[in-house]
Amino acid sequence: MSEKKEAVRAAKLLIVGGGPGGRVSYITARRFGVEPAVMVMNEEPTVICSLPYGVGRRLIPDGPEATVVDLSREKRLPPDAMKDVVFGSVTSIDAAAKTATVAGPAGETKIAYENLILAPGAVPWLPPAEGILKEKGDASGPMVAVGDRLVDRSRLADGVYVLRGAADARALDELAARAQKVAVVGTGAVGLEIIEALSDRGVAVVAVEALPHAVSALDADMAAAVERRLRERGVELRLNDAVASWFPGTLTLRSGELTADAVVFASGVRPRLDLAHAMGLKIERGIVVDAAQRTSLPSVWAVGDAAQIADAASGKSVLPLIGTLAMRQAMTAVMDIAGLPAQLPPATLWGVSEIFGLHWGSVGWSEEAARRAGLNAISLSLPVRSRDPFMPSGKDAVWKVVLSAGEDEGFKPGQILGFQIVSAGDNPVHLAERFVDVVARRETVQDLFGHYFIHSPAHNAVDDPFLALIALALEKMPRR
Repeated sequence: MSEKKEAVRAAKLLIVGGGPGGRVSYITARRFGVEPAVMVMNEEPTVICSLPYGVGRRLIPDGPEATVVDLSREKRLPPDAMKDVVFGSVTSIDAAAKTATVAGPAGETKIAYENLILAPGAVPWLPPAEGILKEKGDASGPMVAVGDRLVDRSRLADGVYVLRGAADARALDELAARAQKVAVVGTGAVGLEIIEALSDRGVAVVAVEALPHAVSALDADMAAAVERRLRERGVELRLNDAVASWFPGTLTLRSGELTADAVVFASGVRPRLDLAHAMGLKIERGIVVDAAQRTSLPSVWAVGDAAQIADAASGKSVLPLIGTLAMRQAMTAVMDIAGLPAQLPPATLWGVSEIFGLHWGSVGWSEEAARRAGLNAISLSLPVRSRDPFMPSGKDAVWKVVLSAGEDEGFKPGQILGFQIVSAGDNPVHLAERFVDVVARRETVQDLFGHYFIHSPAHNAVDDPFLALIALALEKMPRR
């Protein structure tokens, strides 16, 4: 009697992960004829950055469901994309045999691949506080990191929430409809956006931050404006504090107890590295890749939140955790697979958001981060008015530029390491993009002379802030 043969699906390219990096990998593969391409995903695809706004309803009045990506109707995807999607979790990868095993609703699927792109993304991180986990869950697939271990997300205790996927957004949306008071742990971009979303729904919010000031991407002097805006809108701030335990209705902090209907952890994310570890890939802060996104194993590439890059300003390894950068990494990897020369352009970290009408942005290194890394950095702060003084529609902003003093090996005097902005009204996205290029190209503050400023009375004031920064630098930088 012959043995039953196991069915194996064949793929020119296997993509593990359906987030921004995974989806753009698939789109690019189809565009360049790298087929068949198979994409494995264990959660509904969403526009992750928009999830808080679906809860708050200010920008997305239709709620969280509007952020869910319908793969059969998504305009950027081929109309037959669903034939290439496998729902489930990759449980193992045999890099030598080039096979992967997927466990999903339809059972177990074996996939034989020629090329592999890992885009496993990141999972919410929670401190290992007492009471935040139940003994058992339903093994639903999506995970969280609690301390240094991966845990099924279904094990989160009653009243404990995170926000990373569609199911999380639905749960938080339901909470916003009934809760009176909620604690939000973490004041990064996502934490602030959750705070605003819950406040917009009429929920009283207590913001808990482990650092001495809000928004770790900003320095304390810049974050102070964010803290003022939060307090003005009735948000209670608990800075330099930490969660000790959760019991439904009571959150115990280092500073004492507070009553709350729930606690939402927006305390950061960690890259999903379990498959990479099992495969024996080289890992440091994340999966080590070269400029073409190749890993330490042949025929394996990595993109997105789990892949580390070299910060262009300093050369140090960083985990960007940026969706739009993941898309470029995906295109780079697939072009390499398709036989086209491609390298990821030099990049640095960035983040831009808004809280209660106050805009903030950060590019590259903050002054605090630079000094923690042992870099000799100085900073320049520049008040900027968005219109001329005789125009009442003008808004106040502050720019801050972090510079190398030139005393560290590999850095030029006056090299721009980072940029920050806090603005009372104007969108800082394009300005942040400009400084991403400046920082990534290792330009100095003197090089800003070559960045022309265009004045339009309807859009900005006549004073050139780039010239003002140069003048400040000439006053502050040591003369040689």
